[in-house]
Amino acid sequence: MFTIKKLSECKLEEAVAAWNTGFQGYFFDATMDVDRFTTRLGLENLSASLSIVAFDQQKPIGILLSGVKTVDGKKVAWNGGTGVATEYRRKGIGKLLIDKALEIYEEANVEVSTLEAITENTKAISLYEKKGYKIVDEVVHLRCEEMPEFYGALDYQAVFTSAQEAQYLPIYKHDTPWQSQWFSMKEGQALQLVDNDGETVAYGLFKREFDEDGTLKSVTVTHCYIQEGKGNPDYLIDSLFSYLFPPSSVNYVCTVAFFATSNKRVHQFLLDKGFTKRVGQVWMKKAIKEGVQGGV
Repeated sequence: MFTIKKLSECKLEEAVAAWNTGFQGYFFDATMDVDRFTTRLGLENLSASLSIVAFDQQKPIGILLSGVKTVDGKKVAWNGGTGVATEYRRKGIGKLLIDKALEIYEEANVEVSTLEAITENTKAISLYEKKGYKIVDEVVHLRCEEMPEFYGALDYQAVFTSAQEAQYLPIYKHDTPWQSQWFSMKEGQALQLVDNDGETVAYGLFKREFDEDGTLKSVTVTHCYIQEGKGNPDYLIDSLFSYLFPPSSVNYVCTVAFFATSNKRVHQFLLDKGFTKRVGQVWMKKAIKEGVQGGV
């Protein structure tokens, strides 16, 4: 008999076993140990009281992780991963997990539920669609194998703050995938470009990693927008990225992650600069409360 428990009611080892068997044979290696699993819960704002684990008697066989945040005045849930052990697939476990998660969201007064699914994972996407989720955008992960060249502009002042402070910018975009948002950028930074009138005309969220000797190893950008109608847009985008990916005498990894392709001008700019897609996902939403539109 299959049962569902909240993650908060399970042993960590049971949750990790459910995760690892649930994502066995996935599109990439998603294997985790207890330490990595608990770290991910914190980094991605996932909740043990909202996440659930499926059991066949005492055996953990499936998992669905969830987090909830108030985003731009609306209570938004995020499905941070749904997996079912191989031998239990096509037995209704995924449907059982999603139904229970939606029930929990409703009890928690969630207004909109969101998730991302690998574009090629058509079976999962079909199941979500049957449960009322709709595809609203494409999310891509881009990388440039060679250091791109940008031409910084002296026309703008670069202002660096914590990622958390970005949410207060007048041009901040709240309607973007969960992992691109400021609250998912632990130890991340925000960059604003300010024009001569003191107005923020572009911004980006990013995180830098360094080797033990202090050498820049990688830069990951998750969220970057410009204010349309403020001069030459390509010049403005180039100026923004000249600070996000600074010149260096040593090559480092340049990545743009969780990027919504509806941000068309910036997306095309990155492709023209030599960035290529590594992973594609669909971004899906479902209104939980009646009368609430799918948009956040």
